[in-house]
Amino acid sequence: MKRYGLLGEHLSHSYSKIIHSSIYNSLNIEANYSLLECKEGELKKYIDQLKQGYYSGFNVTIPYKKTIIEYLDFIDEKAKAIGSVNTVYLKNGKVCGTNTDYDGFLDTIKHYHIDVLNKECYILGTGGASLAVNKVLSDLGGNCHFVSRTPKTGEVGYPDLASKRIDVLVNTTPVGMYPNVGVSPVSKEIALKANSVIDIIFNPLETQLLHDANSNMNGLHMLVMQAIKAEEIWQGRIIEDTAIIFEDLKFILKLPLNIYKIVQNLNFKKDTLGRSQDEVYVFENQYVVKISCSKERLLREKERIDWLEDKIQGPKSIMLEEKNSKYYYLRTCVKGDNLISKRFLENPQLLIDTIKQVVKILRGLDSYSCPFKSLESVGASFIHGDLCLPNIYVNEKNEFAGFIDLDNAGLGDAWEDYAWLIWSFEHNLKTNQYTASLLHELGLEMDMKKYNQYVGDIKK
Repeated sequence: MKRYGLLGEHLSHSYSKIIHSSIYNSLNIEANYSLLECKEGELKKYIDQLKQGYYSGFNVTIPYKKTIIEYLDFIDEKAKAIGSVNTVYLKNGKVCGTNTDYDGFLDTIKHYHIDVLNKECYILGTGGASLAVNKVLSDLGGNCHFVSRTPKTGEVGYPDLASKRIDVLVNTTPVGMYPNVGVSPVSKEIALKANSVIDIIFNPLETQLLHDANSNMNGLHMLVMQAIKAEEIWQGRIIEDTAIIFEDLKFILKLPLNIYKIVQNLNFKKDTLGRSQDEVYVFENQYVVKISCSKERLLREKERIDWLEDKIQGPKSIMLEEKNSKYYYLRTCVKGDNLISKRFLENPQLLIDTIKQVVKILRGLDSYSCPFKSLESVGASFIHGDLCLPNIYVNEKNEFAGFIDLDNAGLGDAWEDYAWLIWSFEHNLKTNQYTASLLHELGLEMDMKKYNQYVGDIKK
């Protein structure tokens, strides 16, 4: 497996691992990306490991974009003109450097169809990012001006903007970045005065500057495209399908901070198998995040998981948070395989034996004084609610590991469990020839009235 990484000093808030891991997942690339916090004296060690083949490439961030240059054999014209390197790769035995921030911003200009030729372009800030932005705008024929709070010769002060014609305004400062949101580097009057306003900040997606300017041109596109350009160099291929990468990052950016801190370095995927109508994301078989507009539904599941914690195996609650009128529930994963795994569908008797064990555990809960009612039923049994094979997980020994969806669990008619279970059993095996055996093992007689009451519409 190839190894890549980001070299920098403080990387706890970096989104690089998420972006690159999403690229690997979407392109089926066997690779791993790590956040490599290091001191300046350790840079040579990593470059040596690149030469030796342990690593296949690096991104570089603050404060080493300039420092790294002395360890490289070659840097291209973009990096020379900008004066910094953010991507390192090996070519013909030589350690090379380039700056894909340039490519990311260039693609942003094209993405938003901004005409720069002979336009008056004002760049807020004079840090490293401003140099890449300036190079792009200059190469496209723009008349570029740096704006600084302490302007040097050739630079513009912020008060001077009031008297300037501004065609393109680009913010490269951190003003307005999370968590210090709600502030802008310029007044609303200046923001509205510019024809095109870009903020290379991506968290939040709408900064105060963009809100004031009625603009949607944030830094998300630049962030993703600079990573994609680095991967194109490393992988030696053009990456065209980028939609899933943008969607993954948007999802992460919308997470509440407390949840993000827990899952930030874990790969994830969207999961719909056996789930409710909520959005569900799984993080490396460790955590599940469920997102809903209904706080009631997530609270219902959390209450049931918490009640079952000391009674049966299953997920454990971490936290329930609200952000932007949506609710986010973080819990642990149920680890193992569900009952539609190949080993069960190819061995119906093993499947029946495993179901029998699960139902025994489920019926064992009937003896507890359960405080919950199911949504649709009244009875004395603790029903799972919509019990079906994808919802049941077991370990490698085929022992019960837990249910993955509990929002409709509670006191009700046990036949609701059995009805859904029988339907799911037949549906996934694609035959009903084993149903009699399943009923016999469970000690049941078929109740067609209740069966049709719960799953009749689906059977039709």
